[in-house]
Amino acid sequence: MSVVEPVLAEGDDCALSATAVCWLADEPQPGLVLVELTDVRGRPYQLVAKSAYFDDGTELTPTATYPRPTLVPCTIDHVHHDTATVTTRWIGDRHGEPFVFDVPLAALTSR
Repeated sequence: MSVVEPVLAEGDDCALSATAVCWLADEPQPGLVLVELTDVRGRPYQLVAKSAYFDDGTELTPTATYPRPTLVPCTIDHVHHDTATVTTRWIGDRHGEPFVFDVPLAALTSR
């Protein structure tokens, strides 16, 4: 008997695979982490946010070994073939706007 993975669709909350590169600061609590990801065109991005925003945050601590895999919570805005346009849920730019990325659908997991 095979296990069928759920199909992700527009409007779904999901998690984008990324890499936590390093711990940046203890303040503001619970601390800031630098996370990197790559979009579907191979362009690199860096996000800086509180550790709790990534994955469940428990694995991202000042004493953890970096780099390490993590997840960026996001919402699927659009799906076209094997590419999804996603919007970050809690992480925004300096103006408070969420980030929007085109990523491989395979880089997403359901939440």
